[in-house]
Amino acid sequence: MTRRTDLAAIEAILLDMDGTLVDSDASVERAWSIWAKEYGVDPGAVLDIAHGSPAARTVRRLLPALDDEAVMAAAQRQHALQYEDLADVTAAPGARLLLATLDRLQLPWAVVTSADGRLAKARLHAAGIDPPVLLTIDDVRAGKPDPEGYLEAARRLRVAPSACLVVEDSEPGLAAGRAAGMPTAALRGLDGDLSLPGLGRLAHLLQRSRVRPWWRDAVGYQVYLPSFADSTGDGWGDLTGVSARLDHLERLGVEVVWLTPFYRSPMRDHGYDIADYRAVDPSFGGQAALDGLLAQAHRRGMRVIGDLVVNHTSDAHPWFVAASACAADPHRDYYIWRDPAPDGGPPNNWLSHFGGPAWTFSPATGQYYLHLFRPEQPDLNWRNPALAAEIDAIAEYWLSRGLDGFRIDTAGYLVKDAGLRDNPPLPAGRILPARGVTMDWRRQEHRHDIHQPGVHAIHERWRRIADRHDAFLVGEVYELDPRALARFVEGERLHSSFWFGLVETDWDADRIDTMIESAVLASPRLSWVQGNHDRSRAVTRFGGGLRGRRRSLALHALMALLPGTFWLYQGEELGLGDGRVSPGHGADPLGAAQPEESRDVARTPMPWRPGPGLGFTTGHPWLPDGARGDGETVAAQQDDPTSHLNTLGRLLATRRRLTHVLAATDDVRRVRLTAPVTAYRRGALWAVANLRDTPVADLHLPAPAVFDTDDPGVTPDRPRTGYARLAPQQALLLAGE
Repeated sequence: MTRRTDLAAIEAILLDMDGTLVDSDASVERAWSIWAKEYGVDPGAVLDIAHGSPAARTVRRLLPALDDEAVMAAAQRQHALQYEDLADVTAAPGARLLLATLDRLQLPWAVVTSADGRLAKARLHAAGIDPPVLLTIDDVRAGKPDPEGYLEAARRLRVAPSACLVVEDSEPGLAAGRAAGMPTAALRGLDGDLSLPGLGRLAHLLQRSRVRPWWRDAVGYQVYLPSFADSTGDGWGDLTGVSARLDHLERLGVEVVWLTPFYRSPMRDHGYDIADYRAVDPSFGGQAALDGLLAQAHRRGMRVIGDLVVNHTSDAHPWFVAASACAADPHRDYYIWRDPAPDGGPPNNWLSHFGGPAWTFSPATGQYYLHLFRPEQPDLNWRNPALAAEIDAIAEYWLSRGLDGFRIDTAGYLVKDAGLRDNPPLPAGRILPARGVTMDWRRQEHRHDIHQPGVHAIHERWRRIADRHDAFLVGEVYELDPRALARFVEGERLHSSFWFGLVETDWDADRIDTMIESAVLASPRLSWVQGNHDRSRAVTRFGGGLRGRRRSLALHALMALLPGTFWLYQGEELGLGDGRVSPGHGADPLGAAQPEESRDVARTPMPWRPGPGLGFTTGHPWLPDGARGDGETVAAQQDDPTSHLNTLGRLLATRRRLTHVLAATDDVRRVRLTAPVTAYRRGALWAVANLRDTPVADLHLPAPAVFDTDDPGVTPDRPRTGYARLAPQQALLLAGE
């Protein structure tokens, strides 16, 4: 089981000073370097050990032959050098944001430092920081790594030590926090219960932990495991590969990682055919690799959800092996079996997503079994209480092991019509708008095989399990009508469900405008998404190339304002269009049945860097690399401030800065401005986008712009006011009072 720090239980924040709250590195290093020359010590050796320890302790380690009096004299000389040099002392990056957040949340805080009182006060004053409680080396018998200072701070704040979070950037400081029995947040890449890139990240996590459920307004990221990162060179993505790329996700601003199925599987549908729900497939690295990923993600304050695939199993699952061998087996009723129709054919006219009847005959027992997907994926019988109890136990198992929730695969499919009645055909010439299925499937009205009312009771029992673990359930419900979709997330059902309106459409600005407005009005608990592993990529559907990337980015700017959960599919941050997969080189079973619906184009390997294997693998990839260009890789985009990667990163960073404003309300309304733009307002925040292909001149900004898709210079610290000209597909975020 992996441990996750519960920030909602934290009652006080205890901060180190130098290098944590105050940026004094330059002056500290200058003082120690001068001191080293005076005492004939190698400056490099001094700087390796000086940070985080009292000066006297550092002197003893460097000059063990000195007596106590000489040690004190040497330490005093070092202090004198520091008193004389406060030129570069400022508040550390993110410090003011953190302190403002603590004030807003009414969380008490203190500074605990190994500096003496005079120096500490001088540095804090230079940085413009006035702590309510300050503990220095003058207040304790020993400095860090002794825990006395942190324990005394907890006593003065009247908070139990276990409810204090120690924030440190040195090993002695972290050791002091651990010895005091306190959870720790480590900076500078050190290892704490939380390991954070800066104080701004901590401010965001504290805000999120206290105002609303952690998943509300979170940024999620779908990892399609086979194609994300391969750590072994076998050409197949794995969990250790994901661990190695968490830094990329953290820099991007991802808070929730969704892993596609990692369970033991024959891989006929790349993991969506499960043979053992409680085992991690060896091809993904096994249980140890999952444990390592969960631990690393949790230390970064990130959450990880799995894929709960329980509409069907693999035909290699022991349940089905037993059920298909003997009609009297106890597992027989875990699946849906029926006698042949009078003509010997399938029991009804239901169809498989992948083509042909949804029924396969089993000669061993003389009955057909149901499979809405491949014959190797038999559907489970959710009218059987024993089966429901089995799945409940599986969910409990993974949540107890450290998963933070589940994406529910085909969440609306679980319950079938009790009488297995035929689906009526659609009128001649009419087909369903759904993609990712065969054309025959689209010619039926799926009245009896999917989206039956009884499915809500299943979701409600899972919700009770999830809430006991503070876990998140997001449904894959292919219901394009937002009002119908909202029924899946109302009350105590799923926490959220993906709205696939932007996944199932090509570019039509007017239609997209109308669809988004309808979805916004339906529910504040939807998950906003433009793409996934089952559909052509958004950039391609939206016109391809630069135009497709700009259109996708404009929609991301609108999505950033909307209540719910904001999702990216891997590679979307790079502005990727469909990968190229030559005929005969694909791997998708749906593509084999209907080539134009092949999902391979969205599943080609993630391009990390130019060169063979694209940084995805050192071997031969399981699926062609998509013929990606060098400019489509993470490495090529990360240093370009105008790249798709960095523009989307700026959007998400701006959104994080405004977390407390987003949390103030879920009420979003469409605003009609004088110019022909799409605009939404949520409290003090606005999203404004020109979705059309003609520019908009002289748009009066109703609030200062804090993000601009086309101008990296616009930030919350450097807002733009007045009038703006919006190019086609340019979008802004505005923040008012």
